[in-house]
Amino acid sequence: ISNNCTQKELKKISTFVKDSCSEHVHVVISFGKKAWELIQPDWTPTLLKDFRELKGKNNYTMPSTQADILIWAHSTSKSHIYDFTEAAKAVAEDILDLIIIQEGFEYHDSRDLIGFVDGIGNPKDEKKIAAAIIPSKEIGHGGSYVFTQQWNHDLKAFQKNTIPTQEKIIGRTKKDSVELEGAAMPKDSHISKTDLKVDGEGMKIYRRSFPFSNTENKGLFFQTFTCDPMRVDVQLESMLGNSGDGIPDRLMEFSTPVTGSYYFAPSEKDLNLL
Repeated sequence: ISNNCTQKELKKISTFVKDSCSEHVHVVISFGKKAWELIQPDWTPTLLKDFRELKGKNNYTMPSTQADILIWAHSTSKSHIYDFTEAAKAVAEDILDLIIIQEGFEYHDSRDLIGFVDGIGNPKDEKKIAAAIIPSKEIGHGGSYVFTQQWNHDLKAFQKNTIPTQEKIIGRTKKDSVELEGAAMPKDSHISKTDLKVDGEGMKIYRRSFPFSNTENKGLFFQTFTCDPMRVDVQLESMLGNSGDGIPDRLMEFSTPVTGSYYFAPSEKDLNLL
């Protein structure tokens, strides 16, 4: 947020985003803690926080690039996305500094660029709502905590591995996404490090990540909605090897996180009340 930004101007952006939702473009706006406290000083979701840099084994690091506002637009039309993006930039250019603009796409049957289907562990039906939405008795209920992280892949290094080795890195078969079982599932596989339980409760989150590719980098923009940021924290610490076993996620040998931010996406009701 630029120094001259006011509450009224932030609300103008919120109104623009809300009014831009249509049959062609679906939009979610989310706010970092600082921005939310400016736009809505009367209340703040209890668990909303800035993302802090994390460090783990093998000198792995997850940097913080905490920003104030995240606008996520998706559509089947690249033309409509372009029109929305340019209009949003025009509305916000005097009060916001653009940190990142990342265009994504659906790769084959929802696969990551490494060739494995992404998000297969997402909860289904009503369980999806329970995992993603802040429950009714909590401040901000009906909204969601959002976490984003851009991962840059070293695709050449990953593809040098045989298919069986790649499958052990991920923890699933590559062709048909069947999870490895028993002794076939390595302790350092991506699934082993992220499919977790705390006190018997599954740390389920709702992923809406997308692949990206440009002249500089190729990778996955990890985006997730959750009822509790702790569920994300637990998975990140596990990937870094900080969860007690001292074993980091082997996928981090081939993919590097370069951003990290937490946000709050208010419900449509609360967005209208602004």
